[in-house]
Amino acid sequence: MTTLRRDLSSTAAAILAEVDAERKRLDVPGVVLAIRTPDGERWSAALGTRDVATGERLAVDAVLRIGSVTKTIVATVILRLTETGDLGLDDEAQTHLPHLNLPNGVTVRRLLGMTAGLPEYTTEEFLTALLAAPERVWRPRELVEFAQRGPQHFAPGASWEYSNTGYILLGMLAEHATGVLVEDLAARLVFEPLGLENTSLPPRSPAGTALPDPRVRGYLRDDTALVDATDINPSWGWTAGNALSTADDLVVLVEALVRGDLLSEQTQRIRMTALPIAGTDWAYGLGIADFGGIWGHNGQLPGFQTFSGHDPSTGATIVVIATANESIEHTNPADALAMRVRELLASATA
Repeated sequence: MTTLRRDLSSTAAAILAEVDAERKRLDVPGVVLAIRTPDGERWSAALGTRDVATGERLAVDAVLRIGSVTKTIVATVILRLTETGDLGLDDEAQTHLPHLNLPNGVTVRRLLGMTAGLPEYTTEEFLTALLAAPERVWRPRELVEFAQRGPQHFAPGASWEYSNTGYILLGMLAEHATGVLVEDLAARLVFEPLGLENTSLPPRSPAGTALPDPRVRGYLRDDTALVDATDINPSWGWTAGNALSTADDLVVLVEALVRGDLLSEQTQRIRMTALPIAGTDWAYGLGIADFGGIWGHNGQLPGFQTFSGHDPSTGATIVVIATANESIEHTNPADALAMRVRELLASATA
């Protein structure tokens, strides 16, 4: 089942057919893609179903959970606040949030770049609590307290480690520095300037679990079976992973962030100075990753997995949102499909 935004060229149709075959092989119920080719062609498509129980088709303009792609949004908010003087890149988080007892050296810059060394809150204990009460609305302070039960992983600035805890703290810092809800800051500083009408950071509330109708269902994998995870309240992801968007909006977002449309040239240079990630050909800047030349972010929440990237050297943009956060091969399906699209685009333009 395929829904297209527009008529496809022969190259795009061939790419789409291969991606759909791979989606089926990986046993992913639904995928939305939005692509800009190196020659500037723009197309989008939806593959599969929005609900495996009904078999209804997935729509190309579906609003979906984008997981840690949220971090690119929140990092942009923070960087804009450093330009207005509300925050400084080298501000100590403890200075702004003295009630949290954070280590010295945990700065805004290190939180953005994931070099603060903080323990993670998404521990086995936390995940057990999450699944025991999937409707629960989590407060940011509760998430940080889960993290603080563990030891500091390394001295701030001494290494790199992916951190959800750091981005929860960045949300708290943004609100403390401005007195404005981070959801409203994201709208004012990112979504509205870019014209992203279908992108939001939902409020922390029982209603925050809801996706717009017709609601797309997202699935966890239990061994080989799919389990509906749509109604797990995503407040636990907050500024680390709670945003909603469409594939088409993410094309606009990732291209703007890689170009630096919302930041000064100096701030953008700082943002894009990336630290290599050991054992990979990837690197991480300030809320943005370099996946071997294609810049952006990926992310997952229970039921959804996303890849959003732009290659400034070729002009190609690839966005994939999957309605399962794990494939039958126990890989990240959107990442795998995005890399396959990248290979196919490169072959088509060789």
